[in-house]
Amino acid sequence: MDWWTIFYWGWWISWAPFVGVFLARISRGRTIRNVMFYSLTVPFCYALLWFCAFGGAAIRMHRRATFLSDMGLELYQDADFYLHTSSDFRPAGAGKCYSVPESLNHPDYAAAGKYVTDMKVSPVCAFSYKDDSGYWFDLMGQYHGMGPFLCVVSLITTVLYFVTSSDSGSLVVDLIANNGREAHVVQRVFWAISEGVVCIVLLRAGGQESLKALQSVSICAGLPFTVIIMLMCSALWRALKIDQQHMPARDQRVDWALPLYGGIFDILEFGLSSGMSGLPQSSTVRDFFLGLFAPPLLLWKALRGLAALPAQQPKGTSANSQPSTVLQDGFMVVACSLTYSAWIILHILTSAKVEGASGFWGIAWTAFVGFAVLVASVRHGIRAHFKIEGSGLEDLFAALLIWPQTLAQMVQQVSQEHSLKSVTSGEEQLKQVEEEEAIGRGRTHLVAHEDEEKKKARKSLAMPTI
Repeated sequence: MDWWTIFYWGWWISWAPFVGVFLARISRGRTIRNVMFYSLTVPFCYALLWFCAFGGAAIRMHRRATFLSDMGLELYQDADFYLHTSSDFRPAGAGKCYSVPESLNHPDYAAAGKYVTDMKVSPVCAFSYKDDSGYWFDLMGQYHGMGPFLCVVSLITTVLYFVTSSDSGSLVVDLIANNGREAHVVQRVFWAISEGVVCIVLLRAGGQESLKALQSVSICAGLPFTVIIMLMCSALWRALKIDQQHMPARDQRVDWALPLYGGIFDILEFGLSSGMSGLPQSSTVRDFFLGLFAPPLLLWKALRGLAALPAQQPKGTSANSQPSTVLQDGFMVVACSLTYSAWIILHILTSAKVEGASGFWGIAWTAFVGFAVLVASVRHGIRAHFKIEGSGLEDLFAALLIWPQTLAQMVQQVSQEHSLKSVTSGEEQLKQVEEEEAIGRGRTHLVAHEDEEKKKARKSLAMPTI
């Protein structure tokens, strides 16, 4: 069950890019609230209820089959005593199935009300790792008298699901191939047939092993998209705030001197743009590797740089709190060193299979989360000092996922060349923009009024005297 849980996670995440394009295409003309509720919230609630209902029924069936096997071994010294041997029933998953008895000849269950069961839910099957694709049909087959009918309905709905999914996927691929323009329906049919042929060839060539390989590929593809989707959610939220004028645009507000996607990542952009974007500063690349191998050093630089900022700030832009002392900063750096070192050392002990180190990996990741919390708290303080838009969750996820770049960003922000930058809040920046626009409108109105007065004066001078 744990493997299928991970597979479903990777499956949904890997589908997210083209499903988002498909939802945007079919939701044209609707509000964001309608899309969020009808296209995202309602399907999520339905899927949650579906998995709770059928997942709970499957777990119950497996536990009851295991229970009957144990009772047969305890009462009759035969684990297969309650084995279902009907000639017209074959378990789809190749696991053993057991007929549910009306009563049990066991002292713990002989009393009335102790053994409660439903004879119409029989036979119950135990899951088998030999054929996990048959679990669903085992579950449907336990409903007495309705098993074959439910299996047929399941096959029909599964085919419809894949047909509609292939149609929406082909639509998105067609849009990408045509740069967003509407293409002929024949081209979409071509993409649908191509997708189907690729799947058939892979399954025919490798069978069950190829299916597991495809599942592994979907998980690997879903991992990077998890980070990208989190960034997209934050970007969408900020775009909506800018659209409603709850937040100034990027060129009108104080922002990070080094974005999380900048610095060392600009090297990739430099290569992809054939040198048009320019190389990053050497200090940002150096700080990235220092953050990877010696994060306490960069944390100390960021803390001491932040402590030195209030005395350098212009009047009216002082920090929200008093600067930290050397002792306080030293305590943070020591805690950072201990947690980061524990994360590395405990993982090494786990990999070396040291005796008694089986649970060290959990302690290691707990130490890493503590390290990320320390880095996020310092980033939050720097962001609050410079009145940079963001949230605590953004700070935490930045520290968890790309802590070297986060530490480099913090050091660049508190460096000398950025410390004298004017710091204003988002609301103050919006007011400044509105005031500038009002002044501009006033000047335009004044110039227009002066032009009108000049025109009247010229007309009066040009009029003949009677």
